[in-house]
Amino acid sequence: MLCSLLCLTVLVLLADCQRSFFPSSIPLAVRSPYLSVWYNSAAGTQPLSSSWPLFWRGAIIGWTGRIRVDGVTFSWMGSDTIWNNTADVLDIQITPTRTIFFMQAGPLNVTVTYLSPIEPSDWVNQSTPFSYVSVEARSLDGAAHAIQLYSDVSSGQPTDGQDGNPVSWSNTLTAQSLYHETQPEIIQRYTENAQQAQDGRAYSMALRPGLTWEIDTDVNCRQQFMNSGNLTKMQQGTSGPMGQPWYVFAIAVDLGSIQSTSSPVTWAIGYVRDPVVQHKTSSGVTEDRRPYWTIRYPDIGALIDAFVNDYSTAYARAVELDERVMGEAAKVSSQYIDLVSLVARQVMGALDITVLGGSGNGVEATDVKAFMKDVGYTQQINTVQRMFAAFPAYLYFNASLGGALLAPLLESQANLSGQVYAAQNLGITCTIGLLYPNATGPSGDHPQGIEQSGNMLIMMYAHARVSGDGSLLSRHYDTAKRWADYLVKSTLTPVNQESAEGLQNSNMTNLAIKGIIGVKSMAEISRAMQCDADTLQYDSQAKDLAERWLSLAQSSDGERLLGQYGNESSSAMLYNIYADLLLGTQLIDQDVLAKQTEYYNILLETQASPHGLYIDNALGNEASVAWMFFTAASVTDDGVRDQLIHYALDMASSNKTGAASPVWPLANQLPDYYDVVTGDKVNYGGGAGPALGGIFSLLAFTIPNKTIIVVQDTPSRTPGSSGGGSGSSDSNVVGVVGGALGGTVLLLVILTGAGVFFWRRRRQRHSGNYHYKDNALEHPQPYHYRVAYQQEYTSNPYADTDSTAAKAEIGSTRPDVATDSSLVDAPYVGRSKARKLAREMEQQSRPSPASSGSADPVTLPTREVASSETGPSSGTQGANSALLTTDVLGLRAEMENLRRVVQGIREERQEPPPQYGE
Repeated sequence: MLCSLLCLTVLVLLADCQRSFFPSSIPLAVRSPYLSVWYNSAAGTQPLSSSWPLFWRGAIIGWTGRIRVDGVTFSWMGSDTIWNNTADVLDIQITPTRTIFFMQAGPLNVTVTYLSPIEPSDWVNQSTPFSYVSVEARSLDGAAHAIQLYSDVSSGQPTDGQDGNPVSWSNTLTAQSLYHETQPEIIQRYTENAQQAQDGRAYSMALRPGLTWEIDTDVNCRQQFMNSGNLTKMQQGTSGPMGQPWYVFAIAVDLGSIQSTSSPVTWAIGYVRDPVVQHKTSSGVTEDRRPYWTIRYPDIGALIDAFVNDYSTAYARAVELDERVMGEAAKVSSQYIDLVSLVARQVMGALDITVLGGSGNGVEATDVKAFMKDVGYTQQINTVQRMFAAFPAYLYFNASLGGALLAPLLESQANLSGQVYAAQNLGITCTIGLLYPNATGPSGDHPQGIEQSGNMLIMMYAHARVSGDGSLLSRHYDTAKRWADYLVKSTLTPVNQESAEGLQNSNMTNLAIKGIIGVKSMAEISRAMQCDADTLQYDSQAKDLAERWLSLAQSSDGERLLGQYGNESSSAMLYNIYADLLLGTQLIDQDVLAKQTEYYNILLETQASPHGLYIDNALGNEASVAWMFFTAASVTDDGVRDQLIHYALDMASSNKTGAASPVWPLANQLPDYYDVVTGDKVNYGGGAGPALGGIFSLLAFTIPNKTIIVVQDTPSRTPGSSGGGSGSSDSNVVGVVGGALGGTVLLLVILTGAGVFFWRRRRQRHSGNYHYKDNALEHPQPYHYRVAYQQEYTSNPYADTDSTAAKAEIGSTRPDVATDSSLVDAPYVGRSKARKLAREMEQQSRPSPASSGSADPVTLPTREVASSETGPSSGTQGANSALLTTDVLGLRAEMENLRRVVQGIREERQEPPPQYGE
């Protein structure tokens, strides 16, 4: 662990030999929408050793830390005065998963590490709402010193409660750990107060060996430790009002007389809600969605034991992920390292990954949905525009997260044939009413039809393209077509439309191109579904719209793109062009991008404000960090890209106090929306929220694409839908089976396919348990919502033959199991600098022929799947029944592949495919 820390320190020092990054708010424990604890480091504030941590919105979290050295107590966290001295903060390092404080407490160097794991390949771990803090100490004078460590958390925190409201608490000793639990005595399900939940339980926890503990008032516990270096193992009462006197849950450990700690002393805090989201289905049924971790752990005690025991391996995984992310970011710039490190935890912490009725026995989840709180801005649930901004980060960490976020939005709109455009979110659109965590259904009529329809189609295709999972495309093809048809009619000349920023001007260039890219995305979705007529239709329409858009959008001299058609004084960051590069849809020519890049360069030289460029001059001085990075990822010149990144870093490291803003003055996190002149937040700002995942727009280019596997259980298109395409429904398979091929030949084909299939199954069954992949960012097999037969598709004309020919076998569809992405990867196809960066990354990460040839193939355990007629398997069904269903579905997939082989042979002979006679 010490070696890993040393390696990371060297990496940071190489990236930037002198610390120049001073964000005004630093993440400490950020794991969920309601466990979001920060250190306010804005100008004029005190160091952590004499400051209270804050909830993201600014409420104080009563969380303290002490170290006692030779009888002298030093504070390393907290703003009370029950100590002899405070530790001096010497330096701070921020990585994607950790914030590390280097301090001096008398004769000791003290290292305090706040670790909020990011576990994209294990959704049980990712959904666990706990965070670690560990302390290491080393003598500066070489002598041994008597050392004791202490931490406490106040009752009712990190939950919210109003002072005076009653809370209850308890203390539990398991065989391995000690944990304290507190909760409001009056649970208000799915309710917030000042953005903090009113229906959860707060925990502090640690491993048992060598610990003493106490539940009493803050004064008594802290005084006891300062005087004696230990605690009484006594509990005072079981409930009381929140507030004065503050009851705390204290833990201490006596390390004896030592020169240095042999291993970190670790505690953890957490905030657990179960259920986490109230979700109304398209049929009107209200579901209580449970956290994903419940599929593995039957109760909170089991979860806590697993979490505190996992610290050393969780730390190793975190270091591996940090080094991977920071190493890839360093290929852009050292400043880029700082920015992705600052926002990674808040982007992942905005999610609740949920299931229905977790069993706690390790069985696979059958219904996975993710919900995102728009923290720091609208507070709404699965807000489409904010998801669109965050999507590069989710694609980068694990594209299957994007699918789980899209699923509830798509399902809720499947039957809304009367609304021709996509919804804005899954809840109430106004600020009065039910917000997160209430997914009460899609929003109704709104003026952002082009914006949100384009967003949804782009994200649907991006998710499928990066994950290889085409199940959402199959199940919601009709819905996607409805939105695409709306865009074809509306997007070229937007009238009575509103942009994401609230602009209502007609003919907005940036808005129009998003809709056109959405139409092209529909063409690629149709191609994946083998709906040939639809593919030709949307391809032709997207090409025509793009050509007409360019003629309308260009300035009179043809040297740049306008913010509004025909308005030569209009100017905007055309950030939506990023989607064209990300998806490789190639609607915007290279020379157009080059000219627009040169125009941005002129703006940076002549009109840039202290904190960068505006989004659109029609909005005045309003800027966005997310859209700045979408733009930076779209330019053709690295110098312009780096200037935009530099302005974002200046904004992030301005160390500006938020007191100038009347809205949440203590919420000093880097905002998404801000004033480019003053640096103040615009409206609520969006700090601490997921939209800053847009900073990952450059890293998203480094993720290889995969062959899209379309998995269907029932036809998703209505009988009147055009472009069914070859092999698009089960009837085609039946036609082959009953056709004129001949009984003897067909029987041989069937037996051969069955033999191959069951041989594969036998190998899978004897392959043993799957072990955690060494690569923390190895992208897992995507979660398929249903499994039936598979179709293969790749839209990448530049893909390597060997890569595109590889098949993904029917196997585990668990999102918490990592797989070898090289089995089905295809290189990213972009253009200009983005393409060059992606190719360099691919060449550096691709294994040599010798190593790849000697590697053992990854064989995944087979998933048990219930038939679509009977629904998910119940607990009373036997294993044989589940296996039989899976075998049949898998055999159907084999038959579909064999049918294509036979059809290909017949086409070569120019013979018609076999069909039933009338």
